[in-house]
Amino acid sequence: MFENLLEMQERGARDRARGRSLADNPMSKPDILPISDFQEWYSMFDAWRFGWSIEDAMAGHINMPRDGGTLAQTYTRTV
Repeated sequence: MFENLLEMQERGARDRARGRSLADNPMSKPDILPISDFQEWYSMFDAWRFGWSIEDAMAGHINMPRDGGTLAQTYTRTV
C-alpha cells in the first residue's frame, strides 16, 4: 500500500507539471467510485492531491509577492 501511495504522489506531481488542475484527480472519476474501502480510496485521493500541491508550490504558484509588485520568478520543468 505504501508504494501505491508514493506512486500516486508522483503521479499528482507529474499531472501538475503537465498543467492539470486539482479537479483532474484520477481518484475522483465516477468509474472509480464507489470503492468498498473508503479509507484506501481517500488515502489514494489525498496522496495524488499532496503530490500535485508539492509540485504547485515548487512551481511558485503559491508564492505571491507581499508588496503588491509583480512576481519576477519563472519556472520551467520538463517531465
